[in-house]
Amino acid sequence: MAVWSCWIFTTVVIWFAVFLTCFMPIRKESVEFSLTDHVEQKTEDLVPGTPGLSRQYNKTVMILIDALRADFVMAPDTPMTKTKELISKNVAFVAKAHTPTVTLPRIKALVTGSVPGFVDVILNFGSTKYEGDSILAQLSRAGRRVVFYGDDTWIKLFSDQFTRFEGTTSFFVTDYTEVDNNVTRHLPSELSSVDFDLMILHYLGLDHIGHMAGPSSPLVPPKLREMDDIISMVYQSLIKLQGEGLPNLLIVCGDHGMSDQGSHGGASYSETRVPLVFLSTSGIPSTDDTKPEVDQIDLVPTLSELLGLPIPQNSLGHLLLDVFEERGPEEQLASLLRNTIQLLNLLNNNIQDTDTELATLFKMTCELHSEWTSLSSKERKTVSFQQLKAQYNDIITMATRRITKKLTTYDMPALITCVICLWMALVLLVMSRLRPTSCLVVIHVSSTLYLVYHLSGSKSEGQSLTPLHFISVTALTIVVAMTALTNRHTITGVCIQLYQWMMTLLCQGTPGCFCVGLLTAGTFLHTVSLLSSSYVEEEHQTWYFLSTSIHILHFISQLSTSDPLPHSRNTHCHLTSSTSENYSCIRPHRQFIQIRRMILETFVLMLAARISRSMNQTGNKWLHLPDTGDWLKLEDNKTLLSILVAGALLLILVIKSRQLSWLQTGITVLGMFCVFWFRASTGALILPGIPPIDNGILPARLGFLCIVILLISQSFPTKSSRITTGWTEICLTTWTLLHLTLLRPHNIILVALMTVQQAILHQSKLVLSSSAAAVYYLWMGRAAFFLQGNSNSIATVDVGAGYVGLRDYDAVPIAILLSLATYAGPIYWFLAFLAKLNSFKLSKRDLRDVYYTVVLTCGFPVVVYSGFVVIERYHLFVWTVFLPKLLYFGMDLVIYSSLSLTLLFLYYLQTYSQPG
Repeated sequence: MAVWSCWIFTTVVIWFAVFLTCFMPIRKESVEFSLTDHVEQKTEDLVPGTPGLSRQYNKTVMILIDALRADFVMAPDTPMTKTKELISKNVAFVAKAHTPTVTLPRIKALVTGSVPGFVDVILNFGSTKYEGDSILAQLSRAGRRVVFYGDDTWIKLFSDQFTRFEGTTSFFVTDYTEVDNNVTRHLPSELSSVDFDLMILHYLGLDHIGHMAGPSSPLVPPKLREMDDIISMVYQSLIKLQGEGLPNLLIVCGDHGMSDQGSHGGASYSETRVPLVFLSTSGIPSTDDTKPEVDQIDLVPTLSELLGLPIPQNSLGHLLLDVFEERGPEEQLASLLRNTIQLLNLLNNNIQDTDTELATLFKMTCELHSEWTSLSSKERKTVSFQQLKAQYNDIITMATRRITKKLTTYDMPALITCVICLWMALVLLVMSRLRPTSCLVVIHVSSTLYLVYHLSGSKSEGQSLTPLHFISVTALTIVVAMTALTNRHTITGVCIQLYQWMMTLLCQGTPGCFCVGLLTAGTFLHTVSLLSSSYVEEEHQTWYFLSTSIHILHFISQLSTSDPLPHSRNTHCHLTSSTSENYSCIRPHRQFIQIRRMILETFVLMLAARISRSMNQTGNKWLHLPDTGDWLKLEDNKTLLSILVAGALLLILVIKSRQLSWLQTGITVLGMFCVFWFRASTGALILPGIPPIDNGILPARLGFLCIVILLISQSFPTKSSRITTGWTEICLTTWTLLHLTLLRPHNIILVALMTVQQAILHQSKLVLSSSAAAVYYLWMGRAAFFLQGNSNSIATVDVGAGYVGLRDYDAVPIAILLSLATYAGPIYWFLAFLAKLNSFKLSKRDLRDVYYTVVLTCGFPVVVYSGFVVIERYHLFVWTVFLPKLLYFGMDLVIYSSLSLTLLFLYYLQTYSQPG
């Protein structure tokens, strides 16, 4: 029964959620702090006479420009000309930011020197106070004053370590002006009061422009020039404040980069490469203009040494010695020694067994360092100094590499339990079609809930392997085994039927059978393809191929099942008055028209699919190539884009109005006008005669109002002769209107093409079963997900869609709108399938089979992929490819489990509508 399949599928969702929490554990960092006395004592014990910590700069200002990728500063034609000139007299690096390239983990990396976990992507929207060691904590413990202005994420993490601060909301991406002005307006007073030691300025405007319009937007150069002027002004102010004491320092950097689509979060070069610029008021001599690529976390030990502070306890960074060129060899080696001691302490804290090889090398280096220190300046040779530097660098590199490997630890008992239970739930889901005993399903669900509770409790206690743990797993195994034994005869019969069906398909298959065969084989082969990182990155190619192939087979099957043409000798039409002769003349003509129509429909389907593929380049290998959407977004093509969008809206209206009443058609027209008005108000389209209003907030809200009215209009009494086809069509039309509101302007053309495809498939005579048709439409939804520009990288999520119609940041509506926009295509095609179900005369059993097919098609890849990532947990691309796909799978389960409840509702509606 469908209800038992629903309960079992729910356990799949639960187990996958537990699996994600086990696979992405929150890293437990040391809460201890580095102490100045301890560091200096340790240094003196190892190498007597080593210079202690000393402050090199008086005032330090850090300007952090969100999404400032390296080429925005380093490119020859950069608008930041003043900054480029300052770099020529100082030192600048290209720094690599670790994934995930989102704000919260990048901020943590910049102040702690650690490598945050991927779970910080989720915590990015709800950051809490950071309790560990950091540069800010060291400054606070040393009595230094820190002021901050900018992204309020810093305040949530480090509020008690700022002397003065004011935050701006980082998530309201439609604002790229006030969010920066609110930072800059504090500079005159702060630079005149000079009662700070470190000032941090986090500018967000560039990142917001990227999310809204991309890096090629005409808004980017003016914003870069604005940042350039601010950098120059702050640097000149620091020169005036220098006096006769220590020099002042200005650091310019980015937290992460920006993809070619304007987002971030992935691992592409443009997202992970950011500038790291050190501008000293006294200048920093540079011996080499070509600097090697460094890690972003290298800022932490470098800045700690420049400010005379101990390096934070959890730092994995490496000193940037190019910044210390003006210091003598003694000071440079002392800094390297402190960096080495800190990393070796961190290594010993993470790995209980002492590394003899590394300890021996470190001891030899310290002895050589002590010997070198005891020599006079004349006796010291440059070669010896360079040798010591090289040995310290080797030790630091080895220690960092081993610590990084150790930091990635997994609770293997919990992971294995989750994988076993996922597979058992999948097996039970397969057998649920065989009418399982209800008590066994109840035991399965109860055991699942208990075991999840047990795992959550044991995880907090740090021990998963307990007797109750094995008892629970055994209980689940018994449930599956008992179900299999209970239905063993039925399972054998099903296997025999499956074998006979496959032989029939291979030996004397019809095109309709080949359609079902492709749907079955394609679903299986897609799951197998996910076991390769390259196929995960380019998954869109798989769905494009499958969705196109099924179109061709479907219409071939339609042609083969239509009435055959009469023999050629019977097709000759004689001019007689006989009715039978006239009918024999008309029938071939009608068949010819029918075949011509099928061919035309196939051509339109394929043409729409091809145009849709060209709209948004996605994936990884060819993401950098320009696409139709990039070309349409150019300022010179705004008029053409406006015409195409208007034509697309008109086409959608013509197709949808055939199923709508006059009132509903009028509401749809008003809603589409609000969509166009909204995009014109944001500057993306041109709407003559109507001025932009409030950055599109009012038109967007009016559009949402039209969507609500259209959804409830089915309940309105009407005297119109035009009759709607039911709730499914109204829901599909309503969703289309919401789809148009949330997606970017050029994707409105994509929605029009999808509407054309849906109209053709809706009117065509599907020669498939309702269950096979469900897989057909699921495939279309999978392809639509990638067609609108998404990929398996979180960098392609259109964050701007979450702020449509909003004036301020509000987490709940933003999360809802963002999820709906990301999965707009799959939801559209699922609703289209529900509308198509009206053409099938479905029984209660058919609806049960449809539900079963949907949940099994969605659950099978998730279960297989979960087991695979556990095996490949140390793969090179586990964090950049495999884990993001897991997150998308999790959202898939949430979306489709919610949508499939509609099928369950129809199942019960069918049950209660039957007499008796």
